[in-house]
Amino acid sequence: MLKLRVEGKAHQVGPFMTDLNHHSKINFHQKETQSDEDHVCITCDIDLQPSRRVKIVEFLREGKAIITMPLLDLVVAEIEEGKTILAGKSFDIFSG
Repeated sequence: MLKLRVEGKAHQVGPFMTDLNHHSKINFHQKETQSDEDHVCITCDIDLQPSRRVKIVEFLREGKAIITMPLLDLVVAEIEEGKTILAGKSFDIFSG
């Protein structure tokens, strides 16, 4: 487990932490935030999981058919409530 501390102006720290939170190789455990005026200090415990590059995404179609897709380096971002974007690399070991 690693301890990460990020300090700076709120308008810079917020987007940085959001991007870091969407990284598929990092799991956040505990987060502590201290702020005063425009300065923010965030301290959190993280686990780096480099072996989990491939994630399995499942889509449920009407009629209850499930589509399964393995994606490499998956990034998940919620753009607004109820709307999520998935981005990753698809691969085929038999193509060539």
